[in-house]
Amino acid sequence: MHHLPDELVLQIICYLEPEELINLQHVSRQFLRLSRDNNLWRSLCFEHSAAERRRRRMLPTTDLDPRLVELIRAANDVANAFPFGVHDPSAPSADTQVQRNVGKRRAALLANWDPSYPGEKVDFYQEFIQRHAPHELRWFQEAKHGSQDDNLRHEATGAGIVYGTDGLAEKLVAPLEDGSVCVWDASAREGQLGRIVARSAVGLLPGKGSDLDMDTRLRQSRAAMTETGAIECVSVDSRAGKAFFSVQNTLNEVDLHTLQVVSRAPYPFPITALSEARHPTPLTVGTNWTLHLHDSRAPPSTYTPAAGASRCELIAGAPSSPSFSRLKTGDVGAHVSLAQPGALSIAHLPTAREWDANGDIWVAGRFTSLLNFDRRYFPRLRGTVHSGARLSCLAALPFPFVSRSSVSKHGAAAGHTLVAAGEYKGKGSLELYSLSTDPSRGINSSDSRTTRNSQACYHNRQTASASKLLSVAPHGTRLVFSDGDGGLKWVERDASAAVRSLNINIDVEKAKPGVAQRGSEPGYGDIVQKILPTADTSLHATRPEVPLGQDNLILWTGDGRLGVLGFGQPAEEEWKDAVEEWEGEAAEERGREREYAGRMREALEMQAREMRWLRGYGL
Repeated sequence: MHHLPDELVLQIICYLEPEELINLQHVSRQFLRLSRDNNLWRSLCFEHSAAERRRRRMLPTTDLDPRLVELIRAANDVANAFPFGVHDPSAPSADTQVQRNVGKRRAALLANWDPSYPGEKVDFYQEFIQRHAPHELRWFQEAKHGSQDDNLRHEATGAGIVYGTDGLAEKLVAPLEDGSVCVWDASAREGQLGRIVARSAVGLLPGKGSDLDMDTRLRQSRAAMTETGAIECVSVDSRAGKAFFSVQNTLNEVDLHTLQVVSRAPYPFPITALSEARHPTPLTVGTNWTLHLHDSRAPPSTYTPAAGASRCELIAGAPSSPSFSRLKTGDVGAHVSLAQPGALSIAHLPTAREWDANGDIWVAGRFTSLLNFDRRYFPRLRGTVHSGARLSCLAALPFPFVSRSSVSKHGAAAGHTLVAAGEYKGKGSLELYSLSTDPSRGINSSDSRTTRNSQACYHNRQTASASKLLSVAPHGTRLVFSDGDGGLKWVERDASAAVRSLNINIDVEKAKPGVAQRGSEPGYGDIVQKILPTADTSLHATRPEVPLGQDNLILWTGDGRLGVLGFGQPAEEEWKDAVEEWEGEAAEERGREREYAGRMREALEMQAREMRWLRGYGL
């Protein structure tokens, strides 16, 4: 096999099953490289996809009614450009033509299924693992308090990730209910993942200092940290090494190197949402009734409704009359006053992207429309997009949402996809909106008829789950979202085709020992409030290559637990070539044989000399 060309070996091993291919990787470096061929695993991902399995089940068989067989064959011929049949079955080349048609049809089906965008680099070996390999949920080490015998722990009230320069998670930062900030190791180092590496003083975020006794500090801190219940209450600026934590109506800026509060900015109402923090872009802060731009470099300013407020009356409901006389924040410019509470999620789009007729800031919440702002003209509202659902989470993909037919006809255009998850009439709602550079295929928030345009690419799936969706995030070439029943579901980028699912209350019995506390188990009826990918690739037009086993998900549950969800077996620290190892063992065995033969020769020669010496004495 070592003397065969790689192309021929690849044609042979393509008939193996995935389990056999994985075992073949341990034979030699050549087989390791060939067994991870990207096109090979792309084909395996397609063959094991739900859409292909469903299509194969619908193929006509001899057990069906002949009339139904003809109907299915006709439907397949209409739906596919390359039918199986030929015009003249008696022709000498009929069999060859059938085989060619089968290959062309399979290539067309594979191209139609391929979830990757033009120019996107996808590791389909890792994709197959994340789609079909067994899952593994490992809980992070718990922050204990009180006596060890009491088994008491502090619950996390939020979560944020510190990413390294390679875009991979290094640390997990979370505020605890006692008002402290805790830092865990979120890297993929063996034996360190999930361990607490630093923790601040109790009462740091709510400002409960050592002038109070410990019981009072704990009681008052717990009341302040759990009063608002905001999900998007943590935002981490990995480049600047700082994090923002919202506690009631105060925004705390914390230096992650010293775990000390650098500044506090008060707001007129409880903070309900924070955007991502990415220097030097200002942070967008959402409260129950207002929206603000926060720049920690700017000095605090005082605003009044006449000078700095922009009223947003686009959503039906009774207008409020909040007083801004005590408003003194770190805002840049003015603020927006909402007519209905309250903002729950804020998404920032890259400022360097190509123009797509929309602004940089998208806001969603309990109101039934998406609000769009251009940071250059803030607080002026650029436009809205009607959803009808009450949204709880926003995410962005670095590619526009377009149908396959649009790609084949017009080619791929630059842009982004805005993903929104929430609740519509008691059911989970998952929505996709195309922010394409092509005006004919992207939505425009300033156009009130945007969702009525048949050419605009958007998708509204109002029955994604039986319960409300709580969080959504991109994961490889898929979307993953959580619902109110404790479920996690993966779908293709069309938001419709199911990939896999699990429930943290049913499918996950307990955490893996050695990473978190032993015996740590999720509570009955737990939910996933927030999903955090360990690979920060959502805003890159071309996804960088993520090392195998490091594209995982960090989960923050309703019980205040933190865990990492991975798939498959962890990668070996030191991979060994079986052939080289065998050759090395054979060489070592030959060396031992030569050493043994040499010693035996020396012993026999010594015995011969002794015999000659004794013979000289007549013995």
